[in-house]
Amino acid sequence: MAEPSPTLHKSLWRTARGERCTLDRCGGACCVNGIWVDLRHVQRILDAAVHVRPLMAPAYADEEDRWFGDETLETADFPSGIGLPTAVGPRADGSGRQGCVFVRADHKCALHMASDALSLPWPGLKPFDCATYPILRSDGMVQVDDESARHHPEGDCQQGGPTQRRIRDVFAQEIALCLPPDAAIPDKPQ
Repeated sequence: MAEPSPTLHKSLWRTARGERCTLDRCGGACCVNGIWVDLRHVQRILDAAVHVRPLMAPAYADEEDRWFGDETLETADFPSGIGLPTAVGPRADGSGRQGCVFVRADHKCALHMASDALSLPWPGLKPFDCATYPILRSDGMVQVDDESARHHPEGDCQQGGPTQRRIRDVFAQEIALCLPPDAAIPDKPQ
């Protein structure tokens, strides 16, 4: 039986604060606390470790057995029903800030870089919630993650000032990842 389509929260139709940031300007502020990753996806990352390791900060590259924490999160939000957190440690950029072990000194994600190098289709090895940020799918609801931007304003993916475009248009790619492959994003809230 097919999984039911998630509900689209009305926040997706409000006007965005700005356009999508670009990776060349990204400071990876959203990566400060790491991310929960589906158990099957963790295994997929570990299976690709030979490709990921050279793209990581040297302090973490050889620590494959410590890339993920021991704590588990059981939720239907993960296809396997179980999530593991990415490990967090001092950022490779020398800023003294904490961050996910996959964040490099240039603020790019080693999993994203490995996916590109392997020509994997999006999102590749990148964890689901990282690929959809700042869109969040939780408990069957797809919505804008406003909390992260509130706590880490430098991590706000809506940059450049006012726009007339809606969240659903600025982040259409991220919202589409949260929906079944043949689903369209409606023009108006349902």
